[in-house]
Amino acid sequence: MTTLYNEIGTRYLLGRRTDPKIAAQIHDALAGAESVLNVGAGTGSYEPAHLKVSAVEPSQAMINQRTKASAPVVQAQAEDLPFEDGRFSHCMTVLSMHHWQNRKQAFNEIKRVTRHRFVAVTWDPESEPFWLTRDYFPEVYEIDKQIFPSLTELHQSFEHIDVSVLKIPADCVDGFFGAYWCRPEAYLNELVRANMSTFWKIKNLDAGLARLESDLKSGVWESSNSELLNSDYLDAGYKIVIAELAGK
Repeated sequence: MTTLYNEIGTRYLLGRRTDPKIAAQIHDALAGAESVLNVGAGTGSYEPAHLKVSAVEPSQAMINQRTKASAPVVQAQAEDLPFEDGRFSHCMTVLSMHHWQNRKQAFNEIKRVTRHRFVAVTWDPESEPFWLTRDYFPEVYEIDKQIFPSLTELHQSFEHIDVSVLKIPADCVDGFFGAYWCRPEAYLNELVRANMSTFWKIKNLDAGLARLESDLKSGVWESSNSELLNSDYLDAGYKIVIAELAGK
């Protein structure tokens, strides 16, 4: 993860920022927290400003883009958290777990330093593909199925978990992979794709981009996805996972 984000993360803030509607869903899951550790914190998106937050991020390129208002950050890996046992009441991570090298070890570290609750935003590999991966980049779907943790894996590491849909708003301002589900032309923009880690793992984007551009011009995309155009939110397989650690 460190190498990847040292390469792609230098312009991260140009396309990735906190979406307030997504933030509200995450912050609801952190209700009652006394202290929060953000693992794989990146530039600090979704860190609740009203709570006491500490951050861990392995990439110096990402750390360099954190603002003065961001939570204090330590450069470290999820697998080796530099904090004493039970330091935090809550722990959070947002679209980071698929980059961890040893998730079992990272989960053990999270349980070690966290007293009550772990909140994770992730993508469910059992989800159906949405139109971008179904029709234009099926290889992205296959890659993501391999690298994201399954809900079964999470159940094996955490005794009590609750899973809910992360609703992606139609006007989402955070440029992660599923953010532009009703603004398909955005995916043709190289700067938009540059801040999506999955696109960096595909050797040849040209064929999929050409099909998308052609379908947008011909009206095929609109006719195939007309039901989306009046939707306020999309379930694209992203989940909020809450693992209760109390009594551990």
